[in-house]
Amino acid sequence: MARSPEQQSHIGLFDKLAHRVLFGSNGLEKKQRSIFDRYPELQKIPEDRWPQNVFIIPDGNGRWAQAKKLAVQAGHEKGSEVIVQAFNDLSELSDQIPYVGAWGLSMDNLRRPPEEVDYLMDLFYKTLKRLEPDLIKRGDRFIHIGRKDIFNKYPHVGKRIEEVEKETRENAGQVIYIAVGFSGEDQELRTAQKLAEAVKVNPSLEITTELLHSLRDGEGLIPPADLVIRTSGEKRLSGLGWIAEGSELYFDNTLFPSFTTKNFVRALVDFSKRDRRFGARPQIV
Repeated sequence: MARSPEQQSHIGLFDKLAHRVLFGSNGLEKKQRSIFDRYPELQKIPEDRWPQNVFIIPDGNGRWAQAKKLAVQAGHEKGSEVIVQAFNDLSELSDQIPYVGAWGLSMDNLRRPPEEVDYLMDLFYKTLKRLEPDLIKRGDRFIHIGRKDIFNKYPHVGKRIEEVEKETRENAGQVIYIAVGFSGEDQELRTAQKLAEAVKVNPSLEITTELLHSLRDGEGLIPPADLVIRTSGEKRLSGLGWIAEGSELYFDNTLFPSFTTKNFVRALVDFSKRDRRFGARPQIV
């Protein structure tokens, strides 16, 4: 049926309004706009002011759920969604930030009630499954840091980690790493044990910092984080060990399930304004 000029004019106006809502004024879907377009303040960060490695301590899942009168599992579920979104958003900055990590479970967390640990392990498994397609699509690499033997009780989790690490091992993109069953003190112990075994095999082995780094989780590929972000207002590192060596710390009061890309951008901008001297005195001009 032919439309009258009035109908055509009305439909044309409706189409234009719908197009603006769905795609924005530039004709591109909003979700496809780059992070630099969405957050222009990132464009002002000088090339040498970006953190090479960002590590996230996602804290506050339980308090978020409690505030909403939900089971604590709901907070962890929402936190899982946020961490996946965070990795996806920060992947757009892979040229500026080659390494992005997050703390999943510390050694202390493993002392929680068995049913809660079981749940968190299953959630980590699901989170990794959600991450895997995007890691492969982007050519990113995944690395787990922490004890492997904790997965003896959770073979499906250990197998999934092994498969994703193997499948992405040759990828040259951003390195995504998650700490599960990790603590700084336990890492020191395991590194010392590996070193003792190496010296036992080769008594003349020269002990260097490069050797020690290679014996750490991640085989020395992951450098200490330049920026550690902790959410929920807690101001502590909780035994990160070498990961937080020389790190700049950024504390945000937001409970992690409510953390957004905007919060990350604020942290990156804040980092870019800091004067990192690493023990040296500032230059007097």
